[in-house]
Amino acid sequence: MRHSNRNAGYLLRANLKQNLKFSLIWLVILIMMIASGAGKLEAAFAGGASGSKEIVKMLRAPGMAAMFGAMPKVDTYNTAIVFAGVMVVFMIILQALWVMPLMIRNTRGQEESGLLEMVRARNVGRTAAITAASLELLIDSAIMGILYFVSLAAVNMGGTDLYGDFLFSLGMVIANLLFGAIALLFAQLTNNTRTANMLSYMVLTAAYLVRLVTDIQHQNLTWLSPIGWFEKANFYTDNNVWALGLALLVSILLAASATMIARNRDLGAGIIAERTGRAKAAGWLRSIPALLWRTERGLFAGWLIGAVVFGGVMGSVLGGVGDILKTNPLYRKILDVGQINAANQTMVLSFLGMYLGIFVALAVTAGVQVAFRLKRDDNLGYLSVIHAEKPTRTTISVSYYCFGPLAGVFVLSAGLLALFFTGNTVLSHPLPLKYLGRLFAASVPAVISFIALGIALVALWPRLSSLFWLYMGAGLIVQIFRGLFDLPKHAGNFTAFGWIANVPVENVDQTWLIVMVVSAIVLFILGIAGYRRQDLSL
Repeated sequence: MRHSNRNAGYLLRANLKQNLKFSLIWLVILIMMIASGAGKLEAAFAGGASGSKEIVKMLRAPGMAAMFGAMPKVDTYNTAIVFAGVMVVFMIILQALWVMPLMIRNTRGQEESGLLEMVRARNVGRTAAITAASLELLIDSAIMGILYFVSLAAVNMGGTDLYGDFLFSLGMVIANLLFGAIALLFAQLTNNTRTANMLSYMVLTAAYLVRLVTDIQHQNLTWLSPIGWFEKANFYTDNNVWALGLALLVSILLAASATMIARNRDLGAGIIAERTGRAKAAGWLRSIPALLWRTERGLFAGWLIGAVVFGGVMGSVLGGVGDILKTNPLYRKILDVGQINAANQTMVLSFLGMYLGIFVALAVTAGVQVAFRLKRDDNLGYLSVIHAEKPTRTTISVSYYCFGPLAGVFVLSAGLLALFFTGNTVLSHPLPLKYLGRLFAASVPAVISFIALGIALVALWPRLSSLFWLYMGAGLIVQIFRGLFDLPKHAGNFTAFGWIANVPVENVDQTWLIVMVVSAIVLFILGIAGYRRQDLSL
């Protein structure tokens, strides 16, 4: 074992240095979310019992439970209990989006680039790379947990104690280890980063969807989701350490399995065999768009299926959202049937507006993955032969940069259609089609403008391209939590999420619509011009 891990420490130091900026950015985001969430909720609960009751009532609604998780059933709620109910699911997803690509990049990514082959030619063990990645995951997670604990102790929420803060922080550390171990395993099972990332995100999405469905209808089955294990820990109430023990045990087993596979497989190979292609390529593959479609169709299909499933599941909870007012005796006494139905529709539209930001983010992620692939394919040398042939740099870049927005719009369309029509099947008063038109009129320009920004950034300043995810993530987080944390009305207007915040209750503001369209065109042109100026080796 020691022979297989020789010089793992050297690789660990190299990885920590290489990933320092990436991890620091994520740590800042995560700590800000924890500290601001705890502080805002503490301020809301300190404002009086009426305000706290309204917050709890809102979070127990089916639509909010679908997004953030089911609130624990207790007689009296305090800041700490509500904080855990809101933040556990959301923070786990954010952390997974940090550690999963990091683990794949440190293992399969280094093999794919040829770096690990050169390193292994020296006195480096077969499992040194995966051991170094695992140690980095442990170090990063420990630092994150310590910062979480310090932040929570400093805020000192009502109903908390040091043991509760410690257990919450420990739970988030174990969540990091669990989803990092899942990514490590897929990095060993597959022979390329694209498939490893896709399978990792599919597991994360499946875990979220299973948690979503069971939290609303069958909470005893939430154990079927890895995310549900951390919900069942019931931080600040039962403090169930056995749920965390289960997650830790699975993490160790997954990491051990990944290490065993790495020890026995060939360099560059994977356990999951890829399907053998045709001996001679079809004639229609001679164009750049056709070749791009052929290589990205699996990823595109996965995003489409995921959007449809996610839209259907989210739409299925709209019926419960629309019935909240009908089940309230006070509102039934004050309002007549017509007023109640109108108020129900407004509430459903408000939830659709909240969901819209999530679907825009999913579509942007799908499109930007394709657009960013151009620079990565260049770095890996995949386009060297193509550059030596007839296609110009403009043709190649336009092919990638057009396919990205198209993929994003298709993913968005699939998700919104599933959301709207599934929702109408469960609503007692279906929504008119004009609201679907409002959703598309606002979200399509938002998706394209976001993707165009990513294109311009990766073309003009490739080393700063990770800032795009920070920008989009900050905008989405502010928009989702704006009402809950009592942020200013226009706090989210630094991104397109704030510009479409009132849709579909209202039409998108024409000024912001023009801004999105014009900025998308300008940024797209800048992206093409920027790529033409780049050297292939950058």
